[in-house]
Amino acid sequence: MKRGIAVAISGAAIVVGGLVGCSSDKSAKEQVSSATETAKSAVTSATDAAKEAVNGPKLTIDGEDQKIEGDVTCSAMGGNVQIALANNDQGIGAQLSEGDEPVVHQVGIGSFNGTVLGFQEGAPGGEATATKDGNTYKIKGTATGVDMANPMQPLTKPFELTVTCP
Repeated sequence: MKRGIAVAISGAAIVVGGLVGCSSDKSAKEQVSSATETAKSAVTSATDAAKEAVNGPKLTIDGEDQKIEGDVTCSAMGGNVQIALANNDQGIGAQLSEGDEPVVHQVGIGSFNGTVLGFQEGAPGGEATATKDGNTYKIKGTATGVDMANPMQPLTKPFELTVTCP
């Protein structure tokens, strides 16, 4: 994380130096101002990426934070975004429509505390909505599932999944 920030700051310094050294119709003051804004933007982007790397994906089930690990992978295909957590044993993933107001088609939450949970658009008992802020998706709703200790009794649990696509 620190290396990423250092690289971004070093890169920004190179950009500033390069832009100041280039001749053009702009005055040196305008060049420095433009280069400074570019550098600030690069540092802000690197800082945001570093924060996400530390925070990572988050999952809450029935009001309790769940320990989840894995790299977030996202791919767009056929008007949908496929989101998956790689390198995890829980089987966490989601399918949403593309765009700034995504529609949740399905969510696989996996198995926690002996309960397998998920949401499927159109299936009874569950519901889910999503918001998008940049590359970050927050998916909230009610998942349906089965308690393996009592598989004949279906259940529902509220959930919230937050991931940032790389």
